[in-house]
Amino acid sequence: MILKEQLTIISTLTLAEMKGRYRNTIAGVLWVMINPLILFGVHALIFKYILRLNVDRYFIFLLGGILPWVYIHGTISQTVHSLITMRESLLSFQIHPVSVIISKSIDNFINFLIPFFFLMIVLADQASYNLMGLLFLPVALFILFVGVTSLAIFLSVLQVFFRDTEYISNFLLSIMFFLTPIFYPRHLIPEKYQILVDINPFYSFIRTFTVTLWDFNYEALTASIINGGAFMIGSMLLARFLWRKTRNELYINI
Repeated sequence: MILKEQLTIISTLTLAEMKGRYRNTIAGVLWVMINPLILFGVHALIFKYILRLNVDRYFIFLLGGILPWVYIHGTISQTVHSLITMRESLLSFQIHPVSVIISKSIDNFINFLIPFFFLMIVLADQASYNLMGLLFLPVALFILFVGVTSLAIFLSVLQVFFRDTEYISNFLLSIMFFLTPIFYPRHLIPEKYQILVDINPFYSFIRTFTVTLWDFNYEALTASIINGGAFMIGSMLLARFLWRKTRNELYINI
């Protein structure tokens, strides 16, 4: 019964997020498409046509990197302070704090899926997708959603006790945007520095997308799923540990 109630709360909060995001804007829900499409177009213009980055099927590669990053960045930056900003609601109503984070993550995930699949269809005439790779796309989506949501829960709880978390996480996201192979492939990085990419949790969530869409092979797919799954589970355990350790003091410090 408790689980059912929380699922109802999550769905209600998610709908509220979706309705309120672009309320009173001229373009309305079109911003769901406009923002990531413009970001994709700018990066494609700069790296494909201006810097002339020599990467085969670059648009497909960019799709598997930049769109998941939009979801990662948007979810973490928008949720890290959520428990504090919703203090009155959490104290007044029977809303589980984790439900707030999950609802915001679902909202961002839906906003990611719409332009992602739109671009997949548009770019289909640029190069053919590997059918077997596409069959594993749901696995990539699952790892991305669960891993990022778990990180968001961990950071939002940490923010309650350490108010610098928001500034540090936003600063790190800005740096990781350039250090993560999103608009350039991993093989362009000097070999001695590639280990830094391999231990990057954001890249582990994104790599499965580039494998399924761009350079599919079973060996790379297996490695990306294992690596992404390991970081996903690690994020879940980290979030669970922090929640169980601090939940009795959470409402006092919000």
